[in-house]
Formats: sequence, C-alpha cells, structure tokens
Amino acid sequence: MAVRKEKCLEILKANLLVLLTLVGAAGGFIIGVVVRNTNPTDSTLMWVGILGEIFLNMLKMMIVPLIVASVITGTATLDAKSNGKIGLVSFGYIMITNLLGCLVGSLLCLIIRPGKIAKTEIKAFNTVPLQTEDIFADLLRNIFPDNLISATFRKTLTSYDTEMYKANETVNGTIVEVLKTMVTGKNLSNANSTNILGLLIASVIFGIATASTKEIGQPFFKFFYSSTEIILVILGKLIWFTPIGVASLIGKTIGGTKNLEDDFSRLGLYIATQMIGYVIFVIVAVPITNFILMKRNPFTFFFTLIHAFVIVFATSMTALTIPESIRQLEGPNKFDRRVTRFIIPLSAAIGRCGSCIYISISCLFVMQITDQKVNAASVILVIILTTFSSLAIPSVTGASLITVIILLTALNIPPEAAALLYTFEWLLDRMRTITNYSVQVTCVVFTQRMCLSSLKTDNKNDETLQALHEKGNTIEIAEMVDDEECFKEDTLNQLL
Repeated sequence: MAVRKEKCLEILKANLLVLLTLVGAAGGFIIGVVVRNTNPTDSTLMWVGILGEIFLNMLKMMIVPLIVASVITGTATLDAKSNGKIGLVSFGYIMITNLLGCLVGSLLCLIIRPGKIAKTEIKAFNTVPLQTEDIFADLLRNIFPDNLISATFRKTLTSYDTEMYKANETVNGTIVEVLKTMVTGKNLSNANSTNILGLLIASVIFGIATASTKEIGQPFFKFFYSSTEIILVILGKLIWFTPIGVASLIGKTIGGTKNLEDDFSRLGLYIATQMIGYVIFVIVAVPITNFILMKRNPFTFFFTLIHAFVIVFATSMTALTIPESIRQLEGPNKFDRRVTRFIIPLSAAIGRCGSCIYISISCLFVMQITDQKVNAASVILVIILTTFSSLAIPSVTGASLITVIILLTALNIPPEAAALLYTFEWLLDRMRTITNYSVQVTCVVFTQRMCLSSLKTDNKNDETLQALHEKGNTIEIAEMVDDEECFKEDTLNQLL
C-alpha cells in the first residue's frame, strides 16, 4: 500500500505542470464566463489578461538568444566539408514536411469547411494589402540582414504611399460611390518585429565558421554552449508560470467574446479539423516512416522519448526538449552524435509541420467565416506563404497564432477575426507542438539513414567520451580536449 502510494506521488510529481496547466485553463474559462456576464469594459479585460501578457513577454524575451545559441552550437559540431550532406538532407526533409503540413491542412479545411457553419460581421480593412512579389522580396531581404543587432527587434517591410479616390460600384443593382485606395509609390521601412529567419541564417554561418577554425573557435563554441544551457534553465523556471498565464489569456478571450455559443459552434468543427490533421501525421505518417527507416516497432522507439513528449505537452516548446532528446537518441537508440547535435537544434528552430497544419487551416477558416472568396489562387498563396513563413516561427507558445495574424494582414483579411482562435489556443498549441516534435525526431532517423555511408566514425576515446556524457561531465570533456591538444573536427563533432 505504501509502495503504491509512493508511485502515485511520483506520477503526480512528474505530471504536476501538465495538471496545473489544465487547472489553469479550466479556471480561465470560468473567470472568462463570469467576467463576460458583467459586460466588461476594455479596462477590465486588460487587467484580466495582464498576467498572460507578461507571461508571453517573458518567454519572447528568451527565444532569440536561445535560437541563436542553440543553432550556433549545433552547426559548430558539424564538419561542413565531410558531412555537408547532413545539412542538405535535414533541411530538405524539414522543408518537405512543412510543405506537406500546409497541403494536408488546406485540403482538410476545403473538404470539411468548418467556417461555413456560421458567419461573422467583421469587415475587411480599407487598406492596401502587401503584394505577393513584395512579400517574397522582403523575405529575401530579411534572410540576409545588414545589422544583426537591429535584426533582434526589427525586420524589413515594404510600405506604400497611397492616395484615396472615388469610384462607382454596383451594389445590389444600385450604383454607389465608394472610396478606394491607390498605390502611388513603394518604400522600404522597418517593422517592430524580430527577424528570426535572418538571425537563424547568420547563426548557421557562425556555427560553420566555428567548426572550420578548430582550436581558435573553441572559446567561441564553449560560450554559446554555456549560453544555451543557461537559457534553458531560465526557461525551465518560467514555464512554471504557464498555468497563471493560460488562465489569464483564456479568461480575457472568453470574457471579451460577444457570441460565445456561436463561437463554440464554429470552433467545434474547426478544432476537429485541426485534430484530424495532427492525427494523420502523429498516428499514421510518422510511425509508418519510422518503421520503414528503422525496421522496428515505431511506438517502442517513441516510448523511449516519452519524457520529452511530456515536456512538449507541458510547455508547448520543442526547444526545451533538446537536452532530453539528445540523451535518449544517443543513449538507448544509438544515433550518431554528429547527426543529433546538429539536427535537434536546427529542427527545433525551423521544423514546423504541425504549425503549418494549424496556420493553413486557420487562415482558410478565417477566410470562410468572413465570407472571403476562397479559390485556387488564394489557397496556393496561403500554402506558399505558410511554407516560407514557417522558417521564421520561433519555438514559443502562441508563435503560430501570431504568424496567422501576419498572413491575414498580407491577404487583406481583418486580423481581428483571428481573435476567435484564442479560445482554444492552449489546447491546439500543445497538439501542434507534439506534431512538430514527432516530425523533428523523425528527421534524425531519416537523416542518419540517408547519410549513413557519408558518416565517418571516430573510435578514438569514444568509450571515454560516452562515459563522461552519461555522467554529464562536460567540463571534464573540455579539459581532456585541452590537455591532449586535439580540438579537431572529429573531436568537435562529439562535443556538446
């Protein structure tokens, strides 16, 4: 009896954050319903959601240094000359799976049509949308920023000089005079938003250069490795505020909802559409891929990563699973260090299959509820924009919803319509993050399988290094490298 009680306490302790998050979500819903019945003012809603806003700001504060440090650390462990194939295969896999996520999400939304159950009275803005060519031009400009410091808080964006003019239109058989906007010129301006994609490309370049400089790059490598560990510790503490943040955000959303019954009616089918997309990948596509590549039970493989999946569900951030993923993949599953140390941080930064499902469905859903014209051209545009914008989605709670708002603005669709999506954001965020993580782990399996002949195994000091890694004695590893003066490419590939 005592043993059973002790096991129950261990299980409760291990899942405490998940349980508290669910309690916070339920509490936020209750708070929202109570506040909504009082006809709240904007000030009331602001104070209900202030804790959630602070929580998101705390997470956003850490995401840029985490991505920069982890990507530099990951790419620095890869010998660009002998193992360049690893980078190409992994990047190709990530882009293809992101594209497949967009295709699956778009097809599901077009078939199920969740936005047609009810309409909304939100009208489009009288603004000039970004033209498609300007969206891609801005993407290329942001890939190569001219200033890394400014890239942390702003990105390049095309702006338009406009003029208003009167035009006649036929509405319900009657000719009426309306005001329209005409573009008279283009300018390059800056938007107050982090240029994640530019920082990612720059970090990859720094990481490759670090690996090529051998002994000279060792202090640089150690600095960013230490930075990654410190940031993850900070994020690990911040995540315990998730229940409060979730309660605040959901309370504000429900409290500010005018037609709650209609919203749930619409969102029921919308959530079902999202879940079908996630199930297709997590339960069907990913296990089949792993079985073909590994020739063994894929669910046994994923069971070794159950702790990492729990972290993903509890935090909605795949970046926080980097240490646990590396430990399990290199330990029980015997994957090559040179593959895991590069791909895990890279895929955590840009592997967004689940997010692409969410974004594509959400954009088309909002187009449906606002009665926008959904044709082949608009669907293709959503797929293309989502695929490329997925490269800039940070691994932080709510980042995909922010991307949805950006794309809606580019499509000249009122972003206010996306406010409806906040209602179940806490649940969908966790489900899409689990999808992201399952596809990211499969990237390691796929890349090692495809690059098996290109990988060169260095058996020197392998047993010693493995023993030290299992003990977590990173400092002793570094000291051993310094004493033997062997900070070479093969040894660097084995270091964290």
